[in-house]
Amino acid sequence: MPQKLNKKHPHPLLEADKIELVLSGEDYFKRALDIINHSKVKLHLQTYIFIDDSTGKAVIEAMENAVKRGVKVNLLVDAFGSFALSNHAIHQMQKSGIEFRTFSPLFVKRRIRFGRRLHHKILVADEREALIGGINVEDKYHIKKGPHTPWLDYAAYISGPIGEYINYLCESTWNGKLYSSRMKYPLQKTAIQKRIPVWIHHNDWALKKAGISRTHRSALKRAHESVTIIGSYFLPGRRVRKLLKKAASKKVKIKLILQGASDVKLMEKASRWWYAWLFRNNIEIYEWTETVLHGKVMLIDKSWASVGSYNINHLSDYASIETNVYVHDPAFCNSVEEEMERVIKLSQQITPTDYHRKMKPFAQFSCWLSFHFVRLLFGLQFALLAKE
Repeated sequence: MPQKLNKKHPHPLLEADKIELVLSGEDYFKRALDIINHSKVKLHLQTYIFIDDSTGKAVIEAMENAVKRGVKVNLLVDAFGSFALSNHAIHQMQKSGIEFRTFSPLFVKRRIRFGRRLHHKILVADEREALIGGINVEDKYHIKKGPHTPWLDYAAYISGPIGEYINYLCESTWNGKLYSSRMKYPLQKTAIQKRIPVWIHHNDWALKKAGISRTHRSALKRAHESVTIIGSYFLPGRRVRKLLKKAASKKVKIKLILQGASDVKLMEKASRWWYAWLFRNNIEIYEWTETVLHGKVMLIDKSWASVGSYNINHLSDYASIETNVYVHDPAFCNSVEEEMERVIKLSQQITPTDYHRKMKPFAQFSCWLSFHFVRLLFGLQFALLAKE
């Protein structure tokens, strides 16, 4: 029988029939279109960026066809992230019957809002199938155009009873409501054989939710063998740095796969400001330069994995709505480990010698300046959010 979510168990253990690691590019968008094309009753798509380029148009066409089949389709996009979505595409979707909304409009009562942003990326159909990760709807995540596409990113494909809970989360966000502590979720007293235990956590500081931040820190605290992180826009706060340092002092093997090619040069330089500190704590650094790195994956002791939209920085801690999937399943963790090994082989390891040779005084000053400027921007966004 379903049980109630209560204060003692704010993050329920859910059950999935299947969970698989999904890569950006054709892997993700083929699955996304299949989910939309096979939907029968209800479909939610919530994303930070939705652009009506060739990828966006393909998704729009699939959603329009779903509406013709009688499916209720809700599309929620962030007003800032999807600023480039054309009015023509919006009118076309609304005319076809797609329910369309923007999250946190930029202009409200003659003032500009830059605070709370919808950063999670979720697609769920019929409370049975879902994709949760960091992949936006845009050509740069899908189609190879030039040397740095598609961007490297990840999602988790999930099917099974957990879809009921994912749909509930999307319904709550769509209606602007707080996730209720009275939500019923499909957890059985005796787990059904072959079903996979999965946790879904959230960050939404405005609603006093910091499940991802706390879970990441708790995982780092419990690590006793290895920590591997694929991290875009990596700018850890004081508490995360303290936990990384403590784990390294206990001989935990820590590997960071960071951006070598970034879409935000300011963040790339700000992240590199911490390299010297990371080296002092025996943390290995690899830079992915094949394409732009946009992934957010963490693997602890090769047995516990996280995939989602959360970046390890204060923006994801305090200013954005984030959703991550956490899995303690051997098959899934093995697939994550294999992917991380593949990425490491294709990445450039940055050694302390290489780093100090390249970090001439001007480069060091540039990284220092970028770091403090980014901190100032984060502080400004937090102040704006507090006023909303």
